[in-house]
Amino acid sequence: MSAPLELRTLYRDGRLLPFVGAGVSASVEWGGDGQKERGPSWAELVDRAALELGFQKADLIRARGTDLQILEYFKLKFRGHTRLTNWLLLNMKPPDEAIRNSPIHNELAQMRACGIIYTTNFDDFIERSFELNGRKHRAVAIEEHMRPQSDTTEIIKFHGDWNHPDRMVLTESDYERRMEFKETMDLRLWSDLLNRSILFLGYSFRDPNVAYLFRQVKERFASLPNTNSGRRAYIVVQDPSQFERRLFQERNIEVIPIDGRVRTQAVAEILNDIRS
Repeated sequence: MSAPLELRTLYRDGRLLPFVGAGVSASVEWGGDGQKERGPSWAELVDRAALELGFQKADLIRARGTDLQILEYFKLKFRGHTRLTNWLLLNMKPPDEAIRNSPIHNELAQMRACGIIYTTNFDDFIERSFELNGRKHRAVAIEEHMRPQSDTTEIIKFHGDWNHPDRMVLTESDYERRMEFKETMDLRLWSDLLNRSILFLGYSFRDPNVAYLFRQVKERFASLPNTNSGRRAYIVVQDPSQFERRLFQERNIEVIPIDGRVRTQAVAEILNDIRS
C-alpha cells in the first residue's frame, strides 16, 4: 500500500497531524490458544451499554434511537457512565507484548516528524507504544498538560481519558457540548490545524466523530484557500464504496483506499510509506 506523495511532503515538513480512532485500538490483539482478544469497537461499546440496560439484543434498542442516544439513556439511568468505562478499562489491558507487536502503533511511534498526535480513544495504547519504543511523550487531556517541549511528542486526548472521566466525550449531550467548539481542546485543535493537514486513521464513515469533525474542518478552513498544506484532510478507508468516496470528496477529504482483508497491515504500510 502506498500513500499520496503530498503526505510524504507534509510529514517531512512537520505539517501532518495524525488523528487516531477506535479502529486502531481494535487492531491490537492478545491472548492465545484460540482465545484472541482485542480492544472493543464503538459498536461493541454500545452493545455492552444495551446489555447493561437489559436488552439481550442491541438491535432492539437501536430501532428506537441512535448509538449516542442509547449512551445518553445509559448515563441518565445509572447517573453516569462509570459502569461502562470500568468495562472498557477491564477489556483494554493488553500485555506489553501485544502493544509491541501492533504494526500500526509501532509505525506511529516511529513518526518522529509528527510532534503532535490526536486521538479520540480513551485508552493508553499510543502512550505505551511510545514508551516501549523509547520515545519521549506527554498525554494531554486537560489544559494544565499543555507544556510543549521540542523533543516530546504530545498525544492529545481529544475526548478525554480514564484519568479524567469528567472530560470523556461519550454520550449525545457530551457530543452536543463539544460541537459548540468552545472548549480548551477545541481551541487547541484549531491552532494545531493552521498550516497542517489531518490524517484520519481507524475511523469509519458511520463513526460519530467523523461527521462533526469533518464538518467543522470544512466550515472553519474553507476560507483559507492559500494555505501551504493544500487539502485539509485525508482518511484511510477499507474497501470504500462510490457512495463514501463522493461524500468524502464533497467535504474536501481525500480517501486513501485499503484492502479490508489486510487492513491492519495496510495501514501500517501506508504510515511506513509516508515516512520513507
